[in-house]
Parts: sequence; structure tokens; C-alpha cells
Amino acid sequence: MTPQELSAYRAKLFRDASAWKKPDRIPHMSYFVTWKILDAGYKLSEAMSDWDIMEKVVREHQEKYQFDAMLEMGVRNPIQISRALGGKSYIINDEAGTVNFLDHAICEHDELPELTQDIRKFFWEKGMARKYACWADKSVTLEQLQKALDEQNKFMSFYFKITKIMKEEYGLPSVSSKNPGEMGIEFIFNTIRGIRGLAIDMRKSPEKLKDAIEMLNERYFYPSLEALRAMPDGPDESTCFDASFFMLTHTIMNPKQFEEYLWPNIKKVLDLLLKKKKTIRLFLEGSSKRAWPYLKDYPKGFIILHPEQDDVFEVRKELPNIAILGGMPVSLLGSGSKQQCVERAKALCDELGKDGGFMLSQDKMVSFRNDANPENVKAVCDFMLDYRP
Repeated sequence: MTPQELSAYRAKLFRDASAWKKPDRIPHMSYFVTWKILDAGYKLSEAMSDWDIMEKVVREHQEKYQFDAMLEMGVRNPIQISRALGGKSYIINDEAGTVNFLDHAICEHDELPELTQDIRKFFWEKGMARKYACWADKSVTLEQLQKALDEQNKFMSFYFKITKIMKEEYGLPSVSSKNPGEMGIEFIFNTIRGIRGLAIDMRKSPEKLKDAIEMLNERYFYPSLEALRAMPDGPDESTCFDASFFMLTHTIMNPKQFEEYLWPNIKKVLDLLLKKKKTIRLFLEGSSKRAWPYLKDYPKGFIILHPEQDDVFEVRKELPNIAILGGMPVSLLGSGSKQQCVERAKALCDELGKDGGFMLSQDKMVSFRNDANPENVKAVCDFMLDYRP
């Protein structure tokens, strides 16, 4: 097959599995992130600071393993943008092969009303100063600002370049065609208040928090819903799914908080895409169980759930209407034998995917060296290319 034919074939594998049609074979998606840098023989700091090296890493990953789609193509950690201004949020340890990101807050609890009143003014006067020392001491130069903009442009150029390369040279379809924007509360959690800060806000000043969330929704999230609404009805057959939605904030919420802060806007996304006859991949970091009661009534062929910590066989039992992406434990890829890994892949295919509704992937982002043994990964990939349950 030509790369174009292969891309269309692979997209159809995911589309058929998502629609609960028996695919020609069960598709296999890569969720390898910084691990593939180490697997290619580079230091993390080398590849994460050089887009030419990162291109080699992504190419080698696909040439070696032959996945049907790739969730991460080397763009998850654009460290050079913040480093142009002296940012130190990323901690890279080349000896250990690890990357860490510091939890931080650029807005204090009692400043939420100020943030809500004028977010641009707040970011310019306070937020940037808390993120970058050169902003705080007013030593920042035009050259530094231009460098940050240049790095942003390099990042975007690489994103479009690597996506085109993987499709046109390797026959990899895009995972999704258009994604919902970040919900206001996720923005607060990931960028503005951090883990500890949001946990305090939900308990101490919920009304002030809700005002800030609504301001962010109006600025970022609601316009993204309008963009989704403007899309043509029906699926984009060139992609694996029509949309992907990633959520993290629920990991610090109890069920009541989930229902109050998250579910209303998740429902807006789901109901809109369902009306437009689209499909959506949901990834809820940690356990997704708190969302299960809300997903039960959606029809088959619409939602694809990618569980991280939940047993996929339990997911199938509790949510027979939901297709599953995932199922391969990183712990097994790292410490099991080749035979155990292949047997796990076979059991997943036989029990969850023989009539559609299942796509194999890793249960977590594969990040560190010991997360996966390359021989195990290759054995599973080879098996998935040939096996027909």
C-alpha cells in the first residue's frame, strides 16, 4: 500500500472498532512519550532541546514498531519556549532518564477576583513575574521576548512538519480532527493555581472560583464549542476519532465536586458531538470511575474511553455501550516477559475486541526507561500486525 492508502486503512481500523464493527484486525496505538527518546539512544535534554533530533526519534519509533497511530509525536514538552525567559518548571535528569514538572501557582487565592476582572492585566503584571525571574526584577529584554516567540514558532513548525511526515511518509492518520478547548477549571488547575491551590479554592471560596472559571470558559472554552458546532456533520474518515478530550482535574475531586465543576461542561461537549454524529476519545487521568454513571446512557459507537488506572474488563462490564482504547499495562511491558505481554494482548483482543469495540494501547503515557522493555514492545507490535481474533 502507498502511505496514503495505509493511512486510510489504519483510520478505518479505528473507525470500525469504534463503531462496534469487526475490523480487519484490531488497531494498535502508541502512547509512548519520553520513553521513545531513551529507546532511540538520546539523552532527554538532547532531544527535548533540538527538533531535528526529535524528528529522528519519532521516525525511529514508527520504523521500529509499526503502530497504527501515535498519540504523541514529540511535542508534549516544548521546554525551549519557557527557557527562553529563564523558566525552570521542568526538571530533567539525564542520568535517571526522568522529567518532572513543578506544581506552582501564578495567582494567589485572594487574587481570584483580580484575575477574573482582567486576566491579561493580571498575567502581565503578576503572573509572568511569578513564572519568570527576569519579569519580576524587570530585567527582561526585547531580545528575550523575541527568542520566546521564535521558539514558539519553531514548536508550531515542528508540530505541523512531523504530523505531515508521519502521514505522508509512514501512513499514520491523525488521532482526531478537532478537539474541544481547555475548560476553565482545567486551565486553573494546570496553569494558574496548581494542584494545591485549586483544592483550597474549591473548599474556601467556591463562588470566587466559579467566577474565575466562567471568565476563562467565556474566553477560551465556549469559543471552542462554537468551532466544533461549525464543523460539518458526520465523521472525518481520515482520522481515528473526530475529537479527543483529556482531563486531569477530576483526580483531586470528590464525586460531588465532579458533578458540580466538571460534568456540566463535559456534557456540553458530548451532547454537541453526538448531535453532529461525531466520535470522541475520552482520557481521564487516574481513575475514570466517577464518570461512569454519566456515560451509561450514551449510544454505542460514540464514545471511546481510554482508561489509565481502571481494569478494562470491568469497564466493559459496567459500560457495554463504550468502546475501549488501552488495556496494555505499562507495568507488564516493563517487567513482564515477551510471552506474558503477547498473552495479555491476545486475551484483550479475544475477550474485548472480537466483535469490535476495542483498540489496543498502553494504559499510561510511557515515559521512563523502565516503563517498557523494547523487546516486549516489539513482540506485542508484531503480534498485533498478524493476529485476527
